[in-house]
Formats: sequence, C-alpha cells, structure tokens
Amino acid sequence: MKYIFNCQFSEDIQSYIKLRCSLGYEEDTYARRLHSFDEFCCEHYPSASCITQEITEHWCTLRPNEKAGTLQVRTRILRDFTKYLVSVGKSAYLVPHGFAGKRESFIPYLYNNTELLSFFEAADHLSPHKLSPLREYVIPVLFRMLYCCGLRPQEVRHLKSDEVNLADGSLYISDSKRNKDRIVVMSDDLLQLCIQYSKLIEEKLPQRTFFFENPSGGAYAAAWIQQQFFKCWKYAGISFEKGHRPRVYDWRHNFATHRIIQWMNDEKNVMNLLPYLSIYMGHESVEYTSYYIHLVPGQLTASHLSEWDCSPEVPDYED
Repeated sequence: MKYIFNCQFSEDIQSYIKLRCSLGYEEDTYARRLHSFDEFCCEHYPSASCITQEITEHWCTLRPNEKAGTLQVRTRILRDFTKYLVSVGKSAYLVPHGFAGKRESFIPYLYNNTELLSFFEAADHLSPHKLSPLREYVIPVLFRMLYCCGLRPQEVRHLKSDEVNLADGSLYISDSKRNKDRIVVMSDDLLQLCIQYSKLIEEKLPQRTFFFENPSGGAYAAAWIQQQFFKCWKYAGISFEKGHRPRVYDWRHNFATHRIIQWMNDEKNVMNLLPYLSIYMGHESVEYTSYYIHLVPGQLTASHLSEWDCSPEVPDYED
C-alpha cells in the first residue's frame, strides 16, 4: 500500500481498502480519497474515536473551486467506509443519500465516421518524440485495440505480452474489473496489426513484460495515455466544446454502441445477441450492456428488432 495512514481510523481504513481490493477494485480508487480523509482527520479531529456527524458534515462541505461531482465522489466513498464500520460493529455516522446532491448522468461521446478517420489518421502519423520514445509505434495499435475490442483502458495498459496470443488472435484479460478474467478475440485486421507491432517492438524492447511497455519499464501510466489521446485530436484538427470533451474510456462505449447499430443494420435480433456482447465486454450482467441502447439513434431503437425495455438507469460507475 503506497499511502500511509496516521489518524485514529487508520487501521480500519487499511482493512477496508484490503476488502475492496479483494472484491476486484483497484486500490487507488479508495486509497487516494481515504488518504485525504486521513489527513483531514489528523488536522481537524486528531483525537476523535469515531466518525461523528460533525466530522462527516465538515468533510462533505463543498470547497472553494471544487466541482460538485468531486464532492459527490468524496461523500460516496466516505459513506461506503462508514457503512463498513457499522457492519463490523463500530459506531459511525452515515451521511444521508443525496446529501451532496444527485449525481449527473454522464453521456459518453460517440464519434462520427469523420472523427474516427481523422483521429486514426493523426495517430498513424505521430512523429517520434524524445520525451515519449516509441509512441509512434504504440499509439496507433493501442487505441485501435481499445476501440476494436471494447476494452477498459486499464485492461489495455496492463496487458502482458504472454497474454496476447498472436497465433489465434485472442487476448487473455487477467486484470479485469472485480477480478473476473475473460478471453477477448481480435478481428483479423487488428491481429495482423498486432503481429507487425510485436515484431517491431521486440527489436526495441526484447525483454518486455507488457505488450505496450513503457521504455522506462512497466506499464504506461493512464495520464500518459490521456495525453497522447488529446494530442491525436489536436493533430487531427478537431476541437470540442468545453464540458463535452471525449475521454479515453469512450472508446469502450463507442465499441458497444457501434456493434449494436451494426447488428440492427444487418437486421439481426439484438436481444439474442446482447448476452454475448455482455460476456465479451466483461459486464457483471446483461443489464449493464443494455445501457448502450440509450446511446443508439432513435430511429433504430424504434425498430421491431429492438423490442426491449429502454428505461434502465445509467450505471453510476464505469462499467
């Protein structure tokens, strides 16, 4: 654990983080926020023996220049932690639902064909950069894998070389959400691209562990991937309105939505195929996959091929 906790609740915080990790969540999801809470308690309530209403309401107050969404995340994580404390028989104040306001549903950015072509054209022509060695080889393949396989960004970043089967085109996803491993099969054209990339990169990094390995060692950081993502859009000459910028995670949403639209265009029974898409994407249940129906253009959802309940709520976390 890279964070050190010093407040009166430090042992409980560490036990809670270990529990979340055992359920498949990444440590940093909770550790970073709870580390901030730990520092807050050390500063304001160093002798507190339980998390009281006063502590909770002080923590759950909007700070100067803080976005409402950030406050809602801080509040949710503290509520989850205090629920854990209560479940193990300790006293803690539970912040009421809605205390920090209702979370706004996030609408993923769906790319049109022109944007897709422009992005990958820019990615294919990235010039070498001394601060990002080998990016001109990594980026075109990495982003195509994200889009063509609908993977989560962390799944691509942590993909090991021995988890990419270049003989049959399969990917073994071992670092999946909630520790659920799965196998994802690539298309033939993506497989050929990966074969070319692997031959080239083996000459540069013959002992690499990760399929997309940072030349300095280890997996690429999420921040670096995001930086290259926006550079590609910049080089493509495409800008976005403030508050409506796409995210790296949106490749996954685009994969799912475009697959459903393709099935509809081919007049296939989407309801019969949706469970396969759910398994392919590593969803906990098909209900999460059905969320993508909301992103399909209205004229298609009105089709006789899509007789479903189009009222599931948007998941309140990344799928």
